[in-house]
Amino acid sequence: MTEKILFDEQGLTHGTPYVKGQWEKIATHTEKEIKGFFGPYRFLSNFGKAVVFLDGDEYATVENAYQAAKYKKESRDFLKTCPAKQAIIFTRAHPMDAYSQEEWDGVKLGIMRGLLEQKFDATLNPENHAKLLGTGDEYLEETNYWGDKYWGVSKSDAGEEGVGENNLGKSLMAIRDGFVKKSEGV
Repeated sequence: MTEKILFDEQGLTHGTPYVKGQWEKIATHTEKEIKGFFGPYRFLSNFGKAVVFLDGDEYATVENAYQAAKYKKESRDFLKTCPAKQAIIFTRAHPMDAYSQEEWDGVKLGIMRGLLEQKFDATLNPENHAKLLGTGDEYLEETNYWGDKYWGVSKSDAGEEGVGENNLGKSLMAIRDGFVKKSEGV
């Protein structure tokens, strides 16, 4: 049986239907931390609009470009223009042709980091840049309920501590810190 993949405005789920307000049960937004890129912090998500380029082609979101990076340039046309959720669904249905899984595992963090740097670049995306700087020194965590333990921290709505590497949040904090140091002339 094929796994049923559902999508809602918050993210992909794995057979668990979205319940309105579910993100509010797992997200924590305080003066010290942003755990969960929902609501007013949705711009931190890879689904947020931004001008980003991959091999000279423009994409509307980091998610589209990231998913496209798994494929040879001539195989990416659909991923340039489809909604971000469809890019994920496409890649789950079509094996990547640009990398083996082992190769992809070795380059995916660097690819994501390069796309995030574009998303929050002051010239390419000044609004996103200002919003990221507006998070100050808050801890950023891609808290989720869809099981992503590599890019985020997966947590159910039962309130228990989540598990995950939070590579998306760590990348965003590093990019933000780099912008601050650059502005301070460090």
